[in-house]
Amino acid sequence: MDDEKKAGPRRLSDDETRARRAAAIAKLGYWDADLENNILHHSREYVSVHGLPPDTVVTRQEQVLELIHPDDIERVTAEFNMVDRAKMPYSTEYRIIRPDNGEISHIQEIGEIVTDEAGTVIGHTGTSQDVTEQRYNRAKLERALAESEMNLRSRDLFLANMSHELRTPLNAISGYAELLTTLDATRLTAEKANGYVRAILQASQHLTNIISDILLQVELQRDMRPAEHQLVDIAEFVDDAIGISGLRLEPDFGHINIDIQPVDAVARFDTRLVSQALINVLGNAVKYAGLEKGITVGFRPDAAGCYLFVEDHGDGMTKLEIQRAREPFFRGAQAVRKAIPGTGLGLSLTHRIMALHGGRLEITKAEHGGTRVTFYFPS
Repeated sequence: MDDEKKAGPRRLSDDETRARRAAAIAKLGYWDADLENNILHHSREYVSVHGLPPDTVVTRQEQVLELIHPDDIERVTAEFNMVDRAKMPYSTEYRIIRPDNGEISHIQEIGEIVTDEAGTVIGHTGTSQDVTEQRYNRAKLERALAESEMNLRSRDLFLANMSHELRTPLNAISGYAELLTTLDATRLTAEKANGYVRAILQASQHLTNIISDILLQVELQRDMRPAEHQLVDIAEFVDDAIGISGLRLEPDFGHINIDIQPVDAVARFDTRLVSQALINVLGNAVKYAGLEKGITVGFRPDAAGCYLFVEDHGDGMTKLEIQRAREPFFRGAQAVRKAIPGTGLGLSLTHRIMALHGGRLEITKAEHGGTRVTFYFPS
């Protein structure tokens, strides 16, 4: 019998210890406000939740109200007044400026009204919990869901366009090849044959660029390896990229201006990746601005390293298009309206390629209209 009497208080003590430990882990404090005498009773965790020193004794609710963020105090005061009038349980959330570190915490308060036999409100009782981490995680999840939804929409749009993007050059290649093989020799002049071959080369180059973009996108997503830097002769590199892009086949090829300073400039970067980036940007300049208006490809050293740029003289991009240009599969209003071919991967890939180099991609309005795309490489 004596053992049972001893076990009862011990179990009660253990339960209290566990409850306090659980409250501390959950950052949950309880309180009881006596409105008649303006006295506040609270747990130790209540003090911790509000960022007060451990030995603080809060005797009045006003001490806690003073911690509430200025942008929330009017709303919270109005809610408390409504609760007193309605005499109903409540749940509210507000921010406080913690006195221990000056940071902002989010507090969720759940309470109910205490009334006397006559129904007069004589007090409040409830809990206060620090929900900053939960709020942060919820916001992070919401951002992730929004990003996932955006990526899914972009992917669906990409897949819808891809069949057209692949069929167009394939149809051109097969169509002109068929003309070359079926036309009577007497009707096929050298000029016509050269035109058909040129069209096949242009279509095959376009198809190669599409496939290269897709394969590179997959490669960069799966293997974020460091860029393989080589010492590069810039003039030779730009000339090679222009050749690979197929721009020499264009009738207005002479409108490309090469502006490399100094003329014997060299730099270090991954030639394969940066060549793909330059080809993509050149392709965009031709599609959206037109080669006949002129395109400049330039290079400059600067205090932080060096930069390569492509500048066109088209209509330029809107602020929103510049902001979203780095998103995979994004295509601007002009591309959609004029049905300009493309996968929407070019600038996204270029952005990732520059990140691999520890550099950055910058898209701006050109000084005399059009768009300037700049690749910045660190020293």
